[in-house]
Amino acid sequence: MADHVPAFVLPGLRAYSLRTFPGQDLASARAARRHVRDTVQPWGLPPEAVDDLELITGELVANALEHTDSRTITVTCGLTAEAAAVGVTDEGESGAAVVPGTAEGEHEDGRGLLITDALASRWGSLRTGRGLTVWAEVAVGIGPAGARGGS
Repeated sequence: MADHVPAFVLPGLRAYSLRTFPGQDLASARAARRHVRDTVQPWGLPPEAVDDLELITGELVANALEHTDSRTITVTCGLTAEAAAVGVTDEGESGAAVVPGTAEGEHEDGRGLLITDALASRWGSLRTGRGLTVWAEVAVGIGPAGARGGS
């Protein structure tokens, strides 16, 4: 479905991946994390960036599964010279604002966007006609030939 395609684009895109997972299936979060790890590792990213992207993906997909009745969840990965990004698009029409929660004590709810905010160099959301894309970038500094650049 054309209007379910993620609505963010990274300038200078070098690599890209898109995969759709079943909505309303908690196993989709694990499958999406594995997909992102398997996709971004060959891009030559630092191991900590791969770990961060995998964790962010799990949190964003879990949020989409918990807060929407989406039939599908679409996960995208993109790479530029400066950053690797992941985007999670759902079909939800909740209209709820996307802001980091305020998890307290032993409660696990509300931590997903706090984790995303802590790990990502920047993140945001974009409501489309039939859903919501939440995206996050992790700075990676990949040089022109694929080698890591200096800081």
